[in-house]
Amino acid sequence: MAKKIAIVGFGFMGRTHYAGWKEIKGAKIVALCDKDLSQFKTVVTGDGDKKVDTSLDYGDAKLYDDMGKMLEAEKPDIVDITLPTWLHLPLVEQAFQSGANVICEKPMSLDVASCQKMIRAWKASGKHFMIAQCLRFWPEYVYLKNLIDSGKYGKVVAASFRRFNISPGWGKNGSWFLNEEKSGGVALDLHIHDTDMVQFLFGTPKAVTSRATYTDDGAMRYISTIYDVGGPTVIAEGSWGQPPSFGFEATFMVSFEKATVVLDAKRSAPLMVYPMKGEPFQPKLSAKSGYQLELEWFFKLVSGKKVPVVTTPEACADSVRIVAAEKKSAKTQKTVKL
Repeated sequence: MAKKIAIVGFGFMGRTHYAGWKEIKGAKIVALCDKDLSQFKTVVTGDGDKKVDTSLDYGDAKLYDDMGKMLEAEKPDIVDITLPTWLHLPLVEQAFQSGANVICEKPMSLDVASCQKMIRAWKASGKHFMIAQCLRFWPEYVYLKNLIDSGKYGKVVAASFRRFNISPGWGKNGSWFLNEEKSGGVALDLHIHDTDMVQFLFGTPKAVTSRATYTDDGAMRYISTIYDVGGPTVIAEGSWGQPPSFGFEATFMVSFEKATVVLDAKRSAPLMVYPMKGEPFQPKLSAKSGYQLELEWFFKLVSGKKVPVVTTPEACADSVRIVAAEKKSAKTQKTVKL
């Protein structure tokens, strides 16, 4: 029997998830919900991602502008919430109260207390819950994780991660990203991808030391953090301050004892391995995006199939906690212990 899917929020990420669910056998999209019904009459894109669905034909999926009415009428098995961060807590709680399994976009919420409320709602529901920290499923990062866990090239000596973007003013509602009370700013919305990856690869840091620059009105523009993971030097930096011509850039360079691995999407070969012995090579990876792979993982989990532990709500709450420590460190100019 097919699982009924409902997507709440139909901007860029809603359309991206819509495209992904359509590729999963056994998933039936029964409803799409957005309080702004004009979202269903236009195509919203972002970051130049080609995985976003650009059609305006939604088949037999019903369109709603009220989540409560949608939940009551459709009784979906899975609710996929792709709305702005400040809306995550109340709508996740509402979805669990309806009896649905829930996948929610990152970051989990604006603060640790809200994350804990979401975790309590999840545990009380007896359903499945996933925060879409997509890098944990992105093929290049999965490859890096496997190298670290296997010890194929020895221990990691140093690792650096970079995520730079233009100011996020995409679309008519893009301004909410620039309101830190709603998005958490560059640290929580953009930089958290790499913070979460540091936690995934090396465990929760013992402490963070961060520095940041701010706009004239006090909004964070750039952040750089050194993570104390009890071994290698690990650094990540993020920025929303790039000019429009720069676009988006996500890179990493990880130096092992016996190799260096580099990701740079602007190179002709984005992921390369440079062994101490032998020739450099480009690993063969899945052609699927992390967006697609995370949906497939969650669908298998909800369907009762055995899946490896890639992410947990608790781990995603920890990433919010680490970012909060980074923001505090940047403001105080002091190392913050976790």
